[in-house]
Amino acid sequence: MPVGEAAAAGKGDLRILVAEDNDELRMVMPALLECVEGFTCAATTPDLDEVAPLIAEHQVQVAVLDIELRGGSALKRLPALCRQFPGTRFIIHSGHSNPELVRLARSAGAAAYVLKSGEFEDLLEAIRGQQ
Repeated sequence: MPVGEAAAAGKGDLRILVAEDNDELRMVMPALLECVEGFTCAATTPDLDEVAPLIAEHQVQVAVLDIELRGGSALKRLPALCRQFPGTRFIIHSGHSNPELVRLARSAGAAAYVLKSGEFEDLLEAIRGQQ
């Protein structure tokens, strides 16, 4: 999905960034999010180094980050991202159910930790800030 089209789709919508290194998920997640009223997938990336520039460029309100991205660990970068973008809510979307990772994500500034194996509604609730 061309980023420009998504960003222009709904000016009042919640602008979401999907940072996912799995190519299939990175294609499917924006399409699913775009089906939810009030949501716009403003940008996607597989690369950790592109997260901050994309948040700034698209004024992203919610960033859904895979725990590991091309270029490094989202958990290690999360505290700096939270300081740089205090108005953005960060959600870790992970395949790892390790309680220690959940604790680390929360202490690093994640608003939520959502399992990829869970229900899509869990991710939607986290994006809405209901988790």
